[in-house]
Amino acid sequence: MYQKLLSIGHIAPEPLIPLQPPYPNWYKLDLTCEYHAGVVGHNIHSCSAFKKRLMHLIKAGWITFEGTPNVSSNPLPDHASGSASVNALEAECFGNLKAPMARARCEEGSVHSRG
Repeated sequence: MYQKLLSIGHIAPEPLIPLQPPYPNWYKLDLTCEYHAGVVGHNIHSCSAFKKRLMHLIKAGWITFEGTPNVSSNPLPDHASGSASVNALEAECFGNLKAPMARARCEEGSVHSRG
């Protein structure tokens, strides 16, 4: 994705000053980031700056994806009438869960949102 965006001029490398020891826990000497002009410490797959730039381009309409689901042109198939099936989601609870937009607390087998 990065190479394609670079070739059409939608994105450019963003150089960073390399970090000096002691390194943070996330810093990996064996990884380099294309978006940050080859800086050592992380790769483009874990680069939050690249992800934010990509989301900005998507929201601005500069990037679109072919074959993305569209409810209007390809709705879900009709369910058979009289069908007693129910779609459900099960999850095990291992303590408090964190949600980006709302606080969540976990109780015996269920998740409740505290707004």
